[in-house]
Amino acid sequence: MYSDQKMIKRVYYKALLPNMIAILGGTINVFFDGIMVGQRMGELGIASVNQSLAVYLLLCTAGSLIAAGSSALSALAMGDNRQQESKDYYSLAVELAFVIGICVCCVGYFFCPQLARFLGSDDSAAMVETYIRITLLGGVFKVLLYVPYFYLRLEGRAQKAAVAMTTMTVLNIVLDYLFLFVLDMGIAGAAWASNLGTATACIMSFYFLTEKDSSFRFHFIRPKWEMIRKTVRTGSPMAANNLFSSLRLLCLNSIMNLAGGSSMVAVFAITNNLNEFSICIQNGVPQAGSAMMGIYNGEQDTLSVKKLLKLQLEAGAVLSILFAALLILFSPWIGILFGSTQDVRWPVACLAVGIVVATVNSVMSYYYYAAMRTAISNVITITRVFAAAVGTAWLLRGTGNGIWLFYCLGELVTLLLWVTGCLIYSRVKQGRANLFLLDETALKEGKSISFTVACDAAAICEASEKIQEFCGDNDFDAEQTMTISLALEELMVITSEKSMDHQGTMDVRILRLPEGGILRIRSEGRRYNPLNDADDENLEFLGVNMIKKMAKRTEYQSTLGLNTLIVYI
Repeated sequence: MYSDQKMIKRVYYKALLPNMIAILGGTINVFFDGIMVGQRMGELGIASVNQSLAVYLLLCTAGSLIAAGSSALSALAMGDNRQQESKDYYSLAVELAFVIGICVCCVGYFFCPQLARFLGSDDSAAMVETYIRITLLGGVFKVLLYVPYFYLRLEGRAQKAAVAMTTMTVLNIVLDYLFLFVLDMGIAGAAWASNLGTATACIMSFYFLTEKDSSFRFHFIRPKWEMIRKTVRTGSPMAANNLFSSLRLLCLNSIMNLAGGSSMVAVFAITNNLNEFSICIQNGVPQAGSAMMGIYNGEQDTLSVKKLLKLQLEAGAVLSILFAALLILFSPWIGILFGSTQDVRWPVACLAVGIVVATVNSVMSYYYYAAMRTAISNVITITRVFAAAVGTAWLLRGTGNGIWLFYCLGELVTLLLWVTGCLIYSRVKQGRANLFLLDETALKEGKSISFTVACDAAAICEASEKIQEFCGDNDFDAEQTMTISLALEELMVITSEKSMDHQGTMDVRILRLPEGGILRIRSEGRRYNPLNDADDENLEFLGVNMIKKMAKRTEYQSTLGLNTLIVYI
C-alpha cells in the first residue's frame, strides 16, 4: 500500500495529446484560412478573415457557455454520485445549444450588412460580409460541436474527439485548396470549407456518443430554470474567453490601424493567427484535465486536485516554451508563409514570450472554473484576454514597434493581479495565504486517506488489514470497519481478476462523513461492474453480494475511461 497516485498522471497524459489535437482541429481552420486566403488574395484577404473572426468567436461563445457549464456540472454530479442529474445536464446542453444556435444565426444573418460595415474597413467590408454570411449559414454546427467535444472528454474518450476534429481539419484544408485555388471561389470558398468541415465533425462526435458503451444518451427533458441558471453561471468563464476574444479582436484591430495603418493590421492578423494556433497549448493543457478536476472536486479529493494541477503546470511550461522557441526560430519565414513581405520577427518574438505566461494564466483559470470558483476564473479570463491586452496596447500605441510588447506585458499584468488577489482573498477568508482555495478540513483532521494498491492478492490483503487503523482513528464501529475491510478486499480482488488481469494498480480513497463514510476504488482496465454479477446463487461473487447487503448503498461509474466502485458505509 503506497501513495503515488500514478493513475492520475497516466490518465492525464493519455488525454493530453488527443485533446490538443482536438483543439488544434478547431483553431487550425482559422490558421489555414489565413494562410490560404493570404496566399491567394493577399493582405486584404487575410485582414478580412481576421476581421470576420468576431462572428466566429460569438458562435464559439454560445457553444462554450452551454457545453462547458453543463459538462462541469455533470462532472461534479458524478463525483458526488448523482448520475441521473449528470445525464440530465447533457440533454439540457443539446437542447440549449440547438435552440440558441438557431436563434443567434438567424439574427446575425439578418444583420449581416451592418455587421460587415462595423467589423471591416472600407476596403474589406464586402469580403467580410460574404465570409460572415456563409459562416452563419452553418453556425448551428459550430455551437452544437462543443457539446459532444466536452462530453467525450468526460467519458475518457478524448481520442474520439481528436478523430472528429482531425477529420474536420483535413477536410477544411483540402476544401480550402479546392475552393480557393481550383474553383476560384474567393473568400466564400474559405467560409464554405470551414462550414463543411465543422458540420462533419459535429455529426461524427454525436455519433460517437451514441455508441453502446456511452454513459450519455440524449433524452428530452423539460428544462428547469435553476438548471439553466447553473449552466450559464458555471460556463461563463469559457464563454467569457470567446466573447472577450471577439471584443479584443475588434479593439486591437482598431488600435493597430490607428498606430500603423493597414500594414500593421496585416501584421497583427499574422500574429493573431499564430496565437490562435497556440490555443492548442494554452487551452489544451488545462482542458485535458478539467473533467478529472471536476470529478475530484466533487469527491472532495484535495490531494488529487493538487496533483493534477501540478501536472498541468509542468506540461504547460514545457510545451509553451518549446512552441515559443520554434516561433522565434522560424520567425524570419513566417511572413512569407502568410503571403506578406513585412518583417514580423519582433512581433512574433513578443507573442512567443507572452504565450508562456498565457499558458500559466490559462491553467489557473481552468482550475478555478473546475473548482467552482467561477468569479475568480472570470476575472482571470477577462483580464488576460481583453482588459490587460487592450489596455497595454493602447498605452503603447505611440511607440512604433514597441506596441507588440502588449502580448507579454498583458499576460504579466494578469499574472500579478490574480496572484495578489487570491492571496489577499485566502488570507481574509481562510486565515492564511493559499492559491488553491480548497476546503482541506477532512485531510487535515485525518478524515480522509488515499493510497494505491498493486493488483495482487498479497497487496490487497495487506491494504485491507492496514485500513483498520484508519477506521479506528475515525471512530468507525466494528460493523462499519468490517464492511470497509471486506469491501476493499472483495471488490479489488474481483476487479483485479476480471478487469485488469492481475496487472497494474488501483487507487483507493476513504472519506469519513458525519453520518458514515464513503469508500471509492478507481481502476483502469476493461470496463467492468462486479455489482451486476453479484447474486445469492453465484458463489464466486458471494463476498460482493454480502457487501451490497451490508452497505447503505453501492454504485458503479464509468468516467474518464476508468472503473469506479463506490460503497456507502
